[in-house]
Amino acid sequence: MIDLPPVIGHRGVAARAPENTLGGLARAAEEGLEWVEFDVRLAGDDVPVVLHDRSLARTTGVDRLIDEVRSTDLGAFDAGSWFDTVWSGERVPTLVQALDACIVLGLTPNVEIKADGGGLVTLARRVTGIIRSRWPAGRQRPLVSSFSLMALYHARLAGYRWPLALVMGCRLRRLWSWHAALLKCTSIHVDPSLATPEFISRVHRGGRRIAVYTVNCADEARALMNSGVDSIVSDTPDFHRNSREAER
Repeated sequence: MIDLPPVIGHRGVAARAPENTLGGLARAAEEGLEWVEFDVRLAGDDVPVVLHDRSLARTTGVDRLIDEVRSTDLGAFDAGSWFDTVWSGERVPTLVQALDACIVLGLTPNVEIKADGGGLVTLARRVTGIIRSRWPAGRQRPLVSSFSLMALYHARLAGYRWPLALVMGCRLRRLWSWHAALLKCTSIHVDPSLATPEFISRVHRGGRRIAVYTVNCADEARALMNSGVDSIVSDTPDFHRNSREAER
């Protein structure tokens, strides 16, 4: 069973720095986080890049789809100014760049494969291959997650034996526990609405961890942890540190 930390930074640390950027990863490390979550998609040249939306418009102001843009062209797009001008010059990183940053910063990544942009088989195989070849021996292994069962199955079919997580939204996926067992998922990640005591107990009985996303309220996070949730994915992960300091 994978050892998830109490808090995982969402898209780096999305409330403190532009999401899915190298600067955001650095800020997460400054916040004292051990783990960060970020999203990956395929650029037009089949290079996995770190981006949540299929469109570049929201975070770069460029009204194009990522699968229409080569990864080598992303250096021209500013992915930081939308958040704050002090972050001007942040770029959309490749997965290789993000993994290298995590290695240097001492972070363990949860890499979420996004499934709505096409090329899913290629994306799953490229992501898992890059992680295996790039991640140093002796370090805690990254976690690959996805809403897409197809992405997770193709990761396994590609020979990936490292940890996987099934992500679910506001409704349970049909036969989720059967798929989780077949895929040998080490954790299940869910919307808070699914994190009932019964569901948490069922996940644990299956020998898996449970993480809940995206929780930014300290009281809600505390209640979830008290109910048995193993990890909280948050834009504002400093609430956990602040809560611990207040208890001292």
